[in-house]
Amino acid sequence: MEFLEDFKHKIGQWVFQRDLRTNKRLKEVSNLEKAKSIGILYDATNQEQIIKIEPFVKYFFELRKDVKALGYVNKKRLDNCHIPKLNYDFFYQKDLNWYYKPQNYIIDNFVKKEYDILINLSDSSCIPIKYLVASSVARFKIGRFEEGYEIYDLMIKLENEKGKERLMEEIKHYLNLINK
Repeated sequence: MEFLEDFKHKIGQWVFQRDLRTNKRLKEVSNLEKAKSIGILYDATNQEQIIKIEPFVKYFFELRKDVKALGYVNKKRLDNCHIPKLNYDFFYQKDLNWYYKPQNYIIDNFVKKEYDILINLSDSSCIPIKYLVASSVARFKIGRFEEGYEIYDLMIKLENEKGKERLMEEIKHYLNLINK
């Protein structure tokens, strides 16, 4: 069984690298003042994770940005807290192919939308979100710094504190500093 999982990961990594090389996107640094649309990717497996990002999404919404948060639910079924709302959509294990690449119309729409800013609040261990970041045609991609993981235009390095709340605060801080 472990051999099969390793094989799926190797195939997935190969497809990921291919998608990364073939992704033709217009790169452009964007700040909060200039940005019109913001996409946010995060792990939404439990309700606490959704509650943690709500103030972050609300912050951008109150700045009159077109915000879409897409959460990955690492379960075989969606719970009541995973009902899509105005700014929130979800995908789960049923939406992954055999090597963990997400595939459905919600994902296709998210990836094809040319967001001014794409923010990934997960790390590279979440393979489905990693695919979406690599496939997205967003102009400016932001995520957590990880050694050897260079798909972002801006990487935020957190020394000792690894919490999502701290990452969200740093992202807001740097987006406000850019082009000032």
